[in-house]
Amino acid sequence: MTQTTSPATAHAPHPLDPTRGFRRRAAAIALPLGFLGQLVANAAFSWATRDGGGDATGADALELYARQPEAMLVATVAALVGCLLIVPGALAAGRVLRPRSPRLTLAAVLLIITGYICYFGIVATNFVTLALAEAGLPAGAALDASQSYPAALPVFLLFVLGNMGGALLLAIAVFRSREVPAWAGVGILAWTVLHIVGLVVGSEWFEVAGGVLQIAGLSMITARALRLDDAEWARRG
Repeated sequence: MTQTTSPATAHAPHPLDPTRGFRRRAAAIALPLGFLGQLVANAAFSWATRDGGGDATGADALELYARQPEAMLVATVAALVGCLLIVPGALAAGRVLRPRSPRLTLAAVLLIITGYICYFGIVATNFVTLALAEAGLPAGAALDASQSYPAALPVFLLFVLGNMGGALLLAIAVFRSREVPAWAGVGILAWTVLHIVGLVVGSEWFEVAGGVLQIAGLSMITARALRLDDAEWARRG
């Protein structure tokens, strides 16, 4: 006997995913929180270097970590947690901005996620630097050598592209969007501009200021994501 499926059964709607609303809200909130982690890291580094010092070389990094171990540990943990949160947060931003600029938004989200995944790997090596500094080992040359491997270069380049270029493309997507106020794009773009200024003048506090403005802009994307209903959120996926 041949059993056939009735039209009502064949076209029965899929049940609503009970986690859809939670995932929307969690991803939306993760967006500014992820970059808040980077802001805390930059602020901790700025505080640690307020009287001089830095991490331009391995020897400089060891001296800084030995002098300011607590601040550098806070910076490391905050940056790592922030990187993890940025991944779902960037996906949430993509759903908000996708309707008007799907390709541009996709490029921005991919750059940001790839960049901060690479940054997670870079920052994780800080624990080694901290351990060497606490042990008082003269390993500055070894730290410099660890960053000179040709295979490590793409990791650093992808981070730079995601950190700077990803923010730039996301800001442009905001400008083209009708979902988020234009000033939010200005705040996001301020990160790229002030980060470059900070590198030129040699002050991390410009990055801190840029991070504050970036989070303000990203919070507008979060607010829009929280206002979307679950059906519209799923449709944009």
